[in-house]
Amino acid sequence: MPASLVSHTEEVAPAPRHWALLPGAGFADSYRIRLTPQLAKLNTTEIAARMMATQPAWVSALIRLRDRLMAPLGLKQAGDHGGGPAGFPLLLAEPARVVMGMDDRHLDFRLCVEKSPAATGQSADDDQWLTVTTVVRTKRLLGKAYLAAIMPFHRCVARTLLQQVVRQPAGQA
Repeated sequence: MPASLVSHTEEVAPAPRHWALLPGAGFADSYRIRLTPQLAKLNTTEIAARMMATQPAWVSALIRLRDRLMAPLGLKQAGDHGGGPAGFPLLLAEPARVVMGMDDRHLDFRLCVEKSPAATGQSADDDQWLTVTTVVRTKRLLGKAYLAAIMPFHRCVARTLLQQVVRQPAGQA
């Protein structure tokens, strides 16, 4: 898809189904982008795997920095997550929706990647949206402080990952 036709990510309100992923959550955000026709044909597990495979080097560097800073506090490291397409345990996998997440000492989170038809109600593969939603339930002061510290980075990373996966040529993964 030519760069001029690539849509931009937009922040949208998390739906009630997202909040229900983690009862008692105090934070949720959702970002979406229009899918290319090639990506719209893939299931969400494949899309989530591509999204993480296309992460820029600066995102990987932030994750490594996070791990170094949080290790003394006994928090799980990026390599400890295992499992799903984004490196987090896979909790639910459906063709149009994948939910990953984990519980840690400082917070619990769920990451939902889902495809949906455009607002017009059409379901054609070339008129699909990809939405990524993060839901977080903090624990103790450490969880609240951690969430506040990573929030500016989280927003940027979420938008960047969506844009990267849409811009990625169809043959790459």
